[in-house]
Parts: sequence; C-alpha cells; structure tokens
Amino acid sequence: MEDVADQAELPSFSKKRKYRTKNQSERPRKGPTPTRKSERLARRMVLMTSVLLTQRKKIGVGEQFQAEIPDWTGPPSDAELSWYRNDPNTSKMLGSRTWPPEGYVVQTNIVVAGQGRPESCNCPYPGNFYCRLHHINTARDRLRSEIGQVFKEWKFDLMGEQVSEMWSIEEQLKFAALEQLVPVFENKSFWAVAAKHFASKTRVDLVQYYLNVFLMRRVSNQCRLSLLEIDSDEDEAEEEEDEDQSDGSNSSQRPQDVQEVKKIF
Repeated sequence: MEDVADQAELPSFSKKRKYRTKNQSERPRKGPTPTRKSERLARRMVLMTSVLLTQRKKIGVGEQFQAEIPDWTGPPSDAELSWYRNDPNTSKMLGSRTWPPEGYVVQTNIVVAGQGRPESCNCPYPGNFYCRLHHINTARDRLRSEIGQVFKEWKFDLMGEQVSEMWSIEEQLKFAALEQLVPVFENKSFWAVAAKHFASKTRVDLVQYYLNVFLMRRVSNQCRLSLLEIDSDEDEAEEEEDEDQSDGSNSSQRPQDVQEVKKIF
C-alpha cells in the first residue's frame, strides 16, 4: 500500500519546501503536442495519474493514529459501570446528560408512535392554511411542557415560525424587499448586503430568519399557487438571462418595481 506510512515518515512539524530558480534555458522543453484526440487524452491521463500519486496524502498507521478498541468481553459489571460514570473523562468527552433526568422513566406509546396525522381534523381551521400552524403550535407547546428547560437548551425556541417574533414587521418587510433587490448589487452576496442594512442582527440571526421564516413562507405560498403561476428563483434567473440575450439590455436597466423597492433603503 503506497498511501500507508508509519510514524517515522510523518514528522510532527512541517518542512518548508525549497525552490531552486532556474534559467529559462535550463528548463526542459516540452515535446510536440499530439495531434490526435486519443493521444492527447492518453497524455492527460498519464499526467493526472502522476500528479495523484505524488500529491496523495499518506495514511498513518500505528497507536498514534488509530484508536485501540479492546475486545468484547460481555456486558459490563456494576463496578465497571460505576467507574465509567464517575470517570471525569466520561463527562468531558460525552458531556452531561440533559434528558431524560436522573430517575425519570420515559413512557413510550407504541400505538400513537408512527400513526401519523388523522384524515379528519377537529381543529378550528380544518383543511385551511392555519390548520397546519395550529397543529405545529400545539405540538410545540406539548413538547415544551414535557421537556421543560431543555427546550431552550436544545435551541428549539429558535426553530420554525417562532423566529419571526424576534423581528418587527418593518424589519421583515425590509428583509423581503432586500432579497428582491440583491441582483441589483453587482459583485456582492446577499449576506454581505443584509449585514450592512441589519447592523443590529448577527449572521446567525439572519440565517435563522431566512431558513426558518422567509424561505418557508415562500415555499408555502408557491404550494398554494397553480402550476402555471409558480415562479421560483431558478425561473427568475433563467428569465433574466433570456431577456439580456434577446434585447441586449445591461444590468443598469431594471424594472420599475425594483426601482420602487430601492426607495425603502
């Protein structure tokens, strides 16, 4: 195995490569380029193989590189379990258990688990858009009451539509308008522009709102449209490319609605 090395072949420090300067006359001249396509492909394959063999990282073998797993001798005894639980390295590597608490017996309902949602709904909004929100909020409240403080420790309060409660209506409208205006800012990513206009929000806040609220609202709106009315990001990008190629319009010419959106900023 050429890609396997022992500890002696893998030094603990990195050595700087020494480059020797050569004159142009000393460098070997390249041979004639093959004219046939098959010959050129064969030559490229040889070059690629040589590069892979020289630049391939070697895999270290030994006690310094692989974990030593002891042989299975059966279930651990009470003394071994006590030693494992009291070992400080156990909590250091695995962390402290947050759920379930010590002495808590978790009850599993096999009948309800995997049953799924019933076909008929008795909520105040059966078959409506708010029916989904009602059941999500009900399940969220039930989960919060069952696990208690762990609900926040596991960041469940920062998931889903609840993230919108940390944003004002003005900020949500500004975020939506800014997302439509991103193609106007040339050579700039959306997150760079958003961080500039939302100075009080961190990068994590922006990503959480985009994935949990903004993107989910867009998908839900498109799901309620007919097949002919659905408009996705990819369709918009393709339409813009077709328009630029057909009429030769430059990036400075934008529709009137985008110019109106720019007034917000």
